[in-house]
Amino acid sequence: MKNKGHIQQEVDKTLSSLDGVERATPDPFLFTRVMASLKRDEKNFWSSALAFLSRPTVAFAMIVIAIFVNAVIYYQSTSESSQSTPEGEQLFADEYNLTANTIYDSTSDLNETIHTK
Repeated sequence: MKNKGHIQQEVDKTLSSLDGVERATPDPFLFTRVMASLKRDEKNFWSSALAFLSRPTVAFAMIVIAIFVNAVIYYQSTSESSQSTPEGEQLFADEYNLTANTIYDSTSDLNETIHTK
């Protein structure tokens, strides 16, 4: 171990190194910059609203609601389209005169025209 004299000499050397130290002075505009930074960080309505919506629980709940609404709309549209399909096909066939004509239909029309004359 080192002797006590050597340890005391090192302590004195360390303390004497602090003799020339002066108090630190801040930059003259430091306070102004700090205050400007604090004012800039004030939250407005949109930043607080986006912060609320970006929370994981809120985002997950919005996704679940969107999927639920889409599922309801999908099932309602499929049930309506399955019920209205025959009517829609009939309207399409009538519009383009696509009725299913058989040979019997054309002969019965001919017979009707002959009998009416």
